[in-house]
Amino acid sequence: MRTTTVDVGVPVTLRSWGDGTRPVLFLHAMGPVSSGAMAGVGVGPLVEAGFAVTAPDLPGYADTASLAADDYELTRLAGWMWEVVDAAGLHEATLVGHSWGGAIACHMTAAQPDRVDALVLVDSGHLDYADVLGDDLALSLDDWIERARSRRLQVPDVAALAAELELEADDPLLDLLLVGMEYDSGAMSSRVRPDGQGAALYHLARARQSETWSAIADAATPTLFLLATVPEQARAQNVEAAQRVRDALPRADVRLVPDATHSLVTDLRDDFGRIVADWLQTAVR
Repeated sequence: MRTTTVDVGVPVTLRSWGDGTRPVLFLHAMGPVSSGAMAGVGVGPLVEAGFAVTAPDLPGYADTASLAADDYELTRLAGWMWEVVDAAGLHEATLVGHSWGGAIACHMTAAQPDRVDALVLVDSGHLDYADVLGDDLALSLDDWIERARSRRLQVPDVAALAAELELEADDPLLDLLLVGMEYDSGAMSSRVRPDGQGAALYHLARARQSETWSAIADAATPTLFLLATVPEQARAQNVEAAQRVRDALPRADVRLVPDATHSLVTDLRDDFGRIVADWLQTAVR
C-alpha cells in the first residue's frame, strides 16, 4: 500500500495498490474504523488482473479532515470527489463504493457519466435510506453528530480491538483497521471525526440514490450490485430492493451474495476482489 496526499480544500490522503493501466476508485463505508486502507483486504485479485486501485480516506476519516456540514450533501460531495479524482491525475475510472461510498459513487456517475467506465455498488445504491430509517429520519444534524460522538469506538489496546470486532489476534485485517485508530490518553480511539460522520449520516438519510438510476441507465454504465443476505431482515429488504433495481436498470447485474453481511468487503476479502475483477473483465472491454 502506497500513500499520497492531494489538496482539494483540505488535504486528502489517497491509498493505492498496483501499477496496472485500468484505474479503480474505491470509496469506503462509514464504519467505526473505516479508511481507504480497507480496500486492501480484497485488492489482491484486482491488482493481479491489471487494475490500479486508489482509495481515498473520505472526509472526516483517518488522515482526511472533515468538510463543512453542508458539503456532505451527496451531490456536493460527489462534485468534491471529482475534484479529488482530478487532483489524483485520473480521468476515467471504475467506481467501487461500499455503503456510503456507494451512494457517493451513484451521484458521481450521475454527474459525470462519461468518466465512469463501470460502477460496482457494495450493499449500496439499491435503496433510499429515508425509506428504511423510521424515526431516525427526524434526527437533526446536531443529533446525528452527538450520536456519532457517543458511539465513537474506544478500546484499551489492539487485543481489545480484535475482541470487539470478533477477529483473531493474528488476523491481517487488524493492520488495516489500525489505520482508522489512534492513541488518545493511553487508550485507542477511532479516528472518525464525529462532526464529519454526523454530517455524512444526516445528508445520507436525505439522499435519493434512486434518482441517479435514470442517468446511469441513459449512459449505459455497466453496473454490478453486490447485496447482503445476512441477517434475514437485510435479505428480505434487499430481495425487494433488488427487483426495483432490475426494473429500473435492466442491464445491471444484481447479485444477492450468500452469507454476506453489510460488511461484505471484509466478509469476502480476496473473494470480493476476485468477484469484481472477474466481472470487470467481461463487463468492460
